[in-house]
Amino acid sequence: MPQYPEGAVGRWRMQRGRVGLDRGYHSGSCVSADSAVLLRQGVGDRWETWMSLSPFEIESQELACRHAHGSTVVMGLGLGMGWTTANMALQPAVCKVTVVERDAEVLELFDQCQVLAGLPESAASKVDLVQADALEWKPPMGAPAIDFLFADIWLDIAEPRTLADVQRMQSNVQAKQVYFWGQELVLGALARQQAQPSDGLCWTQALEWAVRGTGLPLLQQPAAGHADFVARVLQWRERSAPLP
Repeated sequence: MPQYPEGAVGRWRMQRGRVGLDRGYHSGSCVSADSAVLLRQGVGDRWETWMSLSPFEIESQELACRHAHGSTVVMGLGLGMGWTTANMALQPAVCKVTVVERDAEVLELFDQCQVLAGLPESAASKVDLVQADALEWKPPMGAPAIDFLFADIWLDIAEPRTLADVQRMQSNVQAKQVYFWGQELVLGALARQQAQPSDGLCWTQALEWAVRGTGLPLLQQPAAGHADFVARVLQWRERSAPLP
């Protein structure tokens, strides 16, 4: 995991968090300490947490890091502070990581933090930063097909517009496989229109129905227990912030 120095560029700043209780995306409560936190200045003196190296954030992007492959596109640099990009670049199965970020200040802060400096040249050379809008970007004409798309551009997880945003990105990128931040929560909410996590086979079928309904070639992991995994993510999420 990259080590982030404290710093600031424009409306953005990087700082270290305090010791406190946290929880994972799919695991229980734990103690978190000295985590890097990316903040953006909101209205007045209010600062919004856009990303942190908390157990929740790490677990919620773990599958993207593990299953990235071939030519990978990452939508949103600030929301991952580049650590997902760094971990993807270290994967032998990944040949290129194109990161699309529209905010010039985020790109400057990323450069200031030297996130890629600790990577072997063989990994760092895979990364290509592009300043563009994730909802508008398309691969250059003649570029190789995109194998894997990971999207993480939202302040809050599983926002109402998340699925529509991902569908729009995919219409431009045409990746062979897609995964997005909070995917399990979005799919779980859709599946609940048909069944509940406690319904066994009906829940599995409802989740398959939800996946088909997105029209996206979604990563579904773990392959042998995807339905159980989604149910577990829903369970932990609802203990702290029930979905509508």
